[in-house]
Amino acid sequence: MRKWKKMMTAVMVGTMAVMTLAGCTSQTTDTPADTVSEHTESDAAETVADDTSDGTALTLDQIKANGKLVVATEAAYEPFEYLDTDGETIIGYNADLFELICEDLGVELDYLDVPFQGILAGLEAKKYDVVGATLGITAERAGKYDMTYPIQKGTNVFTKRKGDDSIQTPADIEGKIVGTQTSCYNETDTKNYNDKLIADGGNGYAELKTYDGFPEAYMELKNGKVDIVAQNYASAAAIVKNNPDDYELVLDENGDVAMVSESDTWLSWAVRKTDTELFDYINNEIVKFKEDGTLDKLQEKWFGQTVELPESDYIPAE
Repeated sequence: MRKWKKMMTAVMVGTMAVMTLAGCTSQTTDTPADTVSEHTESDAAETVADDTSDGTALTLDQIKANGKLVVATEAAYEPFEYLDTDGETIIGYNADLFELICEDLGVELDYLDVPFQGILAGLEAKKYDVVGATLGITAERAGKYDMTYPIQKGTNVFTKRKGDDSIQTPADIEGKIVGTQTSCYNETDTKNYNDKLIADGGNGYAELKTYDGFPEAYMELKNGKVDIVAQNYASAAAIVKNNPDDYELVLDENGDVAMVSESDTWLSWAVRKTDTELFDYINNEIVKFKEDGTLDKLQEKWFGQTVELPESDYIPAE
């Protein structure tokens, strides 16, 4: 059973200089994907599964004794984690996965909706057991936290208007107007691809337009004010799944979704370095979900397509 709790002011335990939320965030701080909820720090403290403030590890036996796994996210990043139409229940791809993980562990899912700003600091402060928000895996994050096996792919892709035959592959972006969200890794990767086009002897984009949020960028794409929106694969796949008459992903020469980045970005969850039993358990569950087809089913449900996910070499070099 899923127990959901809304927290009513920011859980801000210091400022975290960590990189790259999956959907799109500042490259130097943890900020929300689209919206910020308000929560209370006192409520967060009341929901801690176990006090391990003396530096000892949180064990699976302790979690079972408490009868719950406390997972923090910001429920504002569809389709990974967001509020259902009742305005209270957290649903999404990550929510389904954690529900199954808790079912196998024999405990309740205690799901906290907290602001992304400071969410990793809250993990360090032992306010919850896992950060189950959609996190881009970076070397910096992996140095401070154990990052689970990837649960989705966050590499940059291009989305075009449905039926726009002038764009067949990423090479056709030459001379087009491209939109993305500002102050995030998508913007950096999009600029880098433009530099590549120019370095290869082309003229690059006609224009790169940046927006405060992706909803505005997609509206501009639909209305013909931009030709392409650059966003991470998982989010773009969900947009196309939910709006099949409006958008489609740009493919490569082999007919696969074109990944527009020098290296892949993977998305996962964070566990404290001390909590190795929990970390290993979650990773084993991810492997199990791959092997029994659960992960493919959930990817189809929430993203409309599946993607292979690694179990090694997913943490980038410094």
